[in-house]
Amino acid sequence: MNFALSRKVLHMGGGRVLTPNTFNVRQLLNTFDTIVYAADGVLWRHEEALRGAADTFNALRGMGKNAFICTNNSSSSCRDLSKKANKLGFMVAENEILSSAQALARFMRERKFQRKVYIVGGQGIKDELKLVGIDSLPLDMASMQENSMAEQVQKMYFDANVGAVAVGMDKDLNVVKLTKASIYLRNNQTLFVATNRDRAFPVAADRHVPGAGVMVAAIEAVAKRPPFTCGKPSPYVCSHLMRQGVIQPERTLMVGDTMYTDIQFGYNCGFHTLLVGTGVSSLKDVRSAQASKQPMVYQQIPDLYLPRLSDLLPFLHSRNR
Repeated sequence: MNFALSRKVLHMGGGRVLTPNTFNVRQLLNTFDTIVYAADGVLWRHEEALRGAADTFNALRGMGKNAFICTNNSSSSCRDLSKKANKLGFMVAENEILSSAQALARFMRERKFQRKVYIVGGQGIKDELKLVGIDSLPLDMASMQENSMAEQVQKMYFDANVGAVAVGMDKDLNVVKLTKASIYLRNNQTLFVATNRDRAFPVAADRHVPGAGVMVAAIEAVAKRPPFTCGKPSPYVCSHLMRQGVIQPERTLMVGDTMYTDIQFGYNCGFHTLLVGTGVSSLKDVRSAQASKQPMVYQQIPDLYLPRLSDLLPFLHSRNR
């Protein structure tokens, strides 16, 4: 089969299964200079690297391919994420980590934001805001007492200098945070920004944890207005690198595990797309999308499908011999 990946053909959402061999892997590698990887589900799962992923990642780097890890994880800073990646065996620098929390901080800096931020989310958002000189309130750990809810709301402290509400994954989400965020957002001048809108992420077979999208949707429902979303699938997360020419879309491959975030992101950016079956979406999901009559779902169909990233590894080694 001819795997010459022309831009014209690729962005029709082919969903072709790649059965690696020396010939088609060579053709695949000749089509791009840069690879943007999703993290969890592609390179690692929670705190463990997926089998062969680090060797494949590093072998591709050794062949001269530029690499970025693009993640919607907003609980950790890019510095901490790069340390995690290095610990798991991936050769990547801090400036090659693209996170939704970092993108949110850049969005605020580009707007010359000079007030305080109320965060519904994790430490990663706070750390990234601090790196660009933006103050935020301490992460809210208060809880609501059921028998005195109205009284407690009346006594809540609201900082008059808060000019934005930032929402991401928050494992300690509660009524206090939802209430404070919605009250701050009653002022139409208060910015509403979100790291990402991932609905859920797997923690085990048939076990999923609600994602940041659940938190965002809850606050949006009360605030009655949508946020600006900074992470995938928004191209904003890497738009600065495309403007600078560091990433050239027509020479870039997006490798993801989730169709509605990673593959949609690749489509939005004009990248080639490869879905691996080690995370959220499966080949069955690809086939369902291809059969769907929904008008925009084709944007989430990958150009190619591969069961796991490490399936490429034997053919990378053969190129180096």
